[in-house]
Amino acid sequence: MSYQSTADVEPAIAGTIEYPRSVAVDLTPVLPGGDNGGAKIFVLELLRYLADIAPATQFILLTHAATHDELASLDRRNMKRRMIVGSADAPASRLRFAALATRVAPQIPARLIKLVSRLGYRANAALKRRGSNRLLRDLEVDLLFCPFTAPTYFERGIATVCTIYDLQFKTYPDFFTPADVAHRDQVFVDACARSTVLAAISDYSRQSAIRHGHLQPSRIRTIHLRIARRFASRTAPNLHVLDRLDLSSKRYLVYPANFWKHKNHEMLITAFGMACSTGKLGHDIKLVCTGAPGPRQEWLIAAARAMNLEERVLFPGYIPDGELGGLLAESSGVIFPSLYEGFGLPVIEAMAAGIPVACSNTTSLPEVAGDATLLFDPRVPGQISDAIVSLVNDEPLRARLIEAGARRVDEFSDTELMANQYWELFQYATANTTAHAT
Repeated sequence: MSYQSTADVEPAIAGTIEYPRSVAVDLTPVLPGGDNGGAKIFVLELLRYLADIAPATQFILLTHAATHDELASLDRRNMKRRMIVGSADAPASRLRFAALATRVAPQIPARLIKLVSRLGYRANAALKRRGSNRLLRDLEVDLLFCPFTAPTYFERGIATVCTIYDLQFKTYPDFFTPADVAHRDQVFVDACARSTVLAAISDYSRQSAIRHGHLQPSRIRTIHLRIARRFASRTAPNLHVLDRLDLSSKRYLVYPANFWKHKNHEMLITAFGMACSTGKLGHDIKLVCTGAPGPRQEWLIAAARAMNLEERVLFPGYIPDGELGGLLAESSGVIFPSLYEGFGLPVIEAMAAGIPVACSNTTSLPEVAGDATLLFDPRVPGQISDAIVSLVNDEPLRARLIEAGARRVDEFSDTELMANQYWELFQYATANTTAHAT
């Protein structure tokens, strides 16, 4: 069994393989709707498969009151939810606390931000644990899985596996408040220190973690997100969303992304406006930007209006999976100008829907996309604008991208393989639980 990245050659992790009889999965960070982005999609798919491939293991899902009921679809004979945090209005309380922290942070000297944030991180973890340091032992757990990275419920002597998505805060610290940078850094430091072994969702993320966390390469393995065909496994896509948004088949592009700064919506809207002004883009072509509503969405709506694009750039909010599959399949393609991705799941999902994709040439995206997308520099609006026009009008290019995308999807469709790779990691961690934990 090899635990080496495909990007380099490292010695395989050595050790005895042991069967974990009980696994606790920390789902307390799960938020309602789409606020967790692609991480939530991946985690829920992974858990469904883990329950099937390890029927003799009990999976205890540690949940938050706000999303406990939403996660009921995960219940199996060997997978049960256990609410351990808060009341349903606790997320609102945390948002109020975050807003207060944002107001107070500018008054704190820069040299103290990291210390204050670390103390806040520890205090929040203590509140979630309710002062108990024996939750896992009381549940007779063999392993703690932290699919949202933070090892909040870590207990010494119990195997711990954390998933690393990206280290965007290291590359683009200006996209976050100083307090948020300090918080994310503390999560990463804790994950590196307390995990028996870690999983990264791409070779790019793995190499970033090794570099910034000073990790031995053998302590972290790349396990790609292999859920490309998740829409195909559901019922027929719901096409009513086209009527609701007044869209015509193949006359719109989609950018499926939350409105975080690194998603680069400002540049996309600028580039779309440029494409419209050239006359090379049909007057009926629209741009649909999906994602959970919030202040940045409102700002972007105002920006589109100021550019006289309010009729052509749509912001429908969060689109549930049943509608998103249909929205993708009937589109002209996906345009994905993100500045930073740990993986880039929407790119693969678009390929699986049989539509062409144009995306950034940065971070993990070339690794995931291969030769199956039209690549551009996301910092150059002219390149994005050209990609938009080509994606809509260049039929030979569209056909080539669709064909190449279908081949690429095959490499990221075996969700059972992904689950087995995690299961092997769990077995290794259970047998080597004290090797690296501190």
